[in-house]
Amino acid sequence: MDFSVQSLHTMESELSEELRTVLKTAKVTSTMELNENSLMKLSKNCLTDITLRLVSLYEKNLNTCKSAAVKIDQLKTEQIENQKKLMEIKDMKIDSVQQAVKTELKTWADVAQNGIASKPITTKIVKEAVRSVNDEERRSRCFLIHGVEEKDGEIPFQIVQNVYRKLDFNPPNIVDSYRIGRKTPGKSRSIKVEVEHPTDALVLLKNAGKLKSTDMSSVYLSPDRNKQEQAAHSKLVAEMRTMIKEDPSKFYFIRNNKVNFIDKK
Repeated sequence: MDFSVQSLHTMESELSEELRTVLKTAKVTSTMELNENSLMKLSKNCLTDITLRLVSLYEKNLNTCKSAAVKIDQLKTEQIENQKKLMEIKDMKIDSVQQAVKTELKTWADVAQNGIASKPITTKIVKEAVRSVNDEERRSRCFLIHGVEEKDGEIPFQIVQNVYRKLDFNPPNIVDSYRIGRKTPGKSRSIKVEVEHPTDALVLLKNAGKLKSTDMSSVYLSPDRNKQEQAAHSKLVAEMRTMIKEDPSKFYFIRNNKVNFIDKK
């Protein structure tokens, strides 16, 4: 059977209900009163029924526990992959910062050799470099939710929590969540979300496609892109639409900054 958090709630409910039935049958009010004497007063038929029900529950819940173990192993594997991906992203950012330093500030060796830099190092340049790095770090902790109907009095925080639960993840610490853009009648604005750690955003984006199999099938997620990334993504979307028109027999998707496709089943 496929494991879900709901199956654990069902298991707890069924066990609690069976325990209440046993206590009622034994005419006691708590498990502390349930002992050999109280059970010996029951008829063989009652004890047989109780035993058979408990065996049935045991077998059912054993399967649930086995499914939970498989799911936990799967989540561990995904977490390791996400951590590797995060390390790759951090390495890419470090390379990007190093390149920016080489481009904007030149090298200290040039400064020492020439006496002055070809582009003077000013407080403004340093602040811009730091601001750029901080902005990229913040964006790694953000993502956008699209396609959720906008309602008066809604609480975006609860919408974000619901998205995590639909994908079988416990909601992380959500720093902020709000609708972005100008409000237009008849249209639903996207929700911008900031979480505490980059992995909390990465794991959701990686599993976003699974929303298609839930009652939130019209909802989709995207990274919090800067202007350059938005322009590049828009270009890819336009390219993908052209490819769809030319050959609709394939399924197209954007991954690793390029348009990919597979044959439709």
